[in-house]
Amino acid sequence: MEWFFSKKSTLFIFYIFSYLFYGFLSFSFSVWIFFHGSLVTIFTLFVLILDSLIIYNRNKFFNQKTTVYRLILWTLFVVVFHYQEVYQTALSLDLVIYFFQHLSLLSSDLFNFLYQWKLIHWVILGIGFYLIVTNHRDETKKNWIILSFSLILLIILHSGSWVMSDLNLNQNQKKLYSTQKVKRKFESFSGKPNFVLVFLEGVPRKHLLKIKSSYIDFSNLQDFHFWIPMPHTSKSLFTWMTGKSQLDHTRLQLDESVMESNLPKQLEKKHNYFTSMIYTQSIYFEGMDQFFPKIFQTVWEKGDLEKRYGGLYPSFSWGMEDRVVLPALKQITNTKKQPLFVMIGLSQTHSPYFVSKEKVDYFWKSPLDRYMVALEEEVEVLDSIISYWKENSSRETVLILTADHGESFGEEGAHAHNYSLYNQETDVPFLIYFIKSGELYIPEQGTSTDFKDTILSLLDGNHNQTEENLKSNFFSSEYKLNLVLKTWNSEIQKSWITDDKKYVYHSDRDQLLQMDLAEKNRVPITDSILKRKILNVIYSNIR
Repeated sequence: MEWFFSKKSTLFIFYIFSYLFYGFLSFSFSVWIFFHGSLVTIFTLFVLILDSLIIYNRNKFFNQKTTVYRLILWTLFVVVFHYQEVYQTALSLDLVIYFFQHLSLLSSDLFNFLYQWKLIHWVILGIGFYLIVTNHRDETKKNWIILSFSLILLIILHSGSWVMSDLNLNQNQKKLYSTQKVKRKFESFSGKPNFVLVFLEGVPRKHLLKIKSSYIDFSNLQDFHFWIPMPHTSKSLFTWMTGKSQLDHTRLQLDESVMESNLPKQLEKKHNYFTSMIYTQSIYFEGMDQFFPKIFQTVWEKGDLEKRYGGLYPSFSWGMEDRVVLPALKQITNTKKQPLFVMIGLSQTHSPYFVSKEKVDYFWKSPLDRYMVALEEEVEVLDSIISYWKENSSRETVLILTADHGESFGEEGAHAHNYSLYNQETDVPFLIYFIKSGELYIPEQGTSTDFKDTILSLLDGNHNQTEENLKSNFFSSEYKLNLVLKTWNSEIQKSWITDDKKYVYHSDRDQLLQMDLAEKNRVPITDSILKRKILNVIYSNIR
């Protein structure tokens, strides 16, 4: 009892209190269990034991070093729990290993992570610092008053801060109107046009609506939906090329089938296309280097682009200034006479959201402000790509514009990407633009799992079209929307989109929501039989 009221116990009690009450007051006990898994609990015990050992053996250390060690431990403890809150996922061993494997890349996201901290985060960190710094002083009574006040403050702040916000940035968006004519139905490509498939990095459909292009009116994308099954770059690009989502794996699973049946290989072998990839990010990441160089005839990725053009275009942690694709594109098109399939992957809108030197003051803006400026620059690059093909190709060139995934900026309590299946991360832009004729085609709805089959079907025209082909062609009137989604490297959310309904299952709170495709009219499903039926569909498509 004497130890409990001693000055040595104040931080220990604050550790315990922070652990126990973190995320508990706003939700059910199942949520608390989800965010207090074995790894977090073991880490907390480790920190408590190490901190206690430092205190009781501090005469073996210099006091200044003791304080520094304890400050580091407390900071790590706070960062672990705040990571879970900011990114809305439970910390796992896989995520820790992933972090250390890619530390040089992920460290660049530190500013964005700290930017998302709320008042409660800084209050917790500051209280711990105070209790550590004053621990050696004879201020036991004062520390206990501060601790008591802090615990009450934590209860008040936590009751409103641990929120999976229902913020939806689309709700107050004004209806946009376009004068550019859009076609919804498309039967076949005439001849063998060039294909230029451009991937914006982390751009949901709703953000592209706000950007102006010299050639394409993006407001035409409003009210039309196109989904990807997992909001993670390597997994998403793999799906676009193969039609396979592989939701049960966090890494690409390569076998002979996917290496031969993917879109670039099919275009090369069946239609005599020359295939090339220009990617301003690195492919030496998550096994992409074992996939893309084997399915494309040439690959230019960040390392290649830096060697040739690094003196002209700056780099950042995740990529390069996207204008670098233009000289690379000239190298490809100047030497080939056969039809081309060129996949271009951009990078500036990847966190921390790179902005060119001319607008470098945007570094100190909010992440969303920087992101929107970076997106404007990506669209400028897109316009330059269109201009280049318009001026330098006698063959009709078809631009296909989309994104690998979306990005969260607080909607549903999520940030960045990977851990939310709501539309801001999974509903991406999709359009087909004929560069010479100016024709614009946008399907009413579709998914990246059906992209490969749709393109090949449109190339084949009406030949050998089976009922199954038509059901997977999102320009066909027979198309059937059916997609199961899952968060990357996390079990926090799973989803199913079918016909005119979307279901989102929150694993942490065992809640299944039904909504329309715009994610309005949300209704919790309480019928246990219906709930089980829907979850069976979801899990059967994941395993």
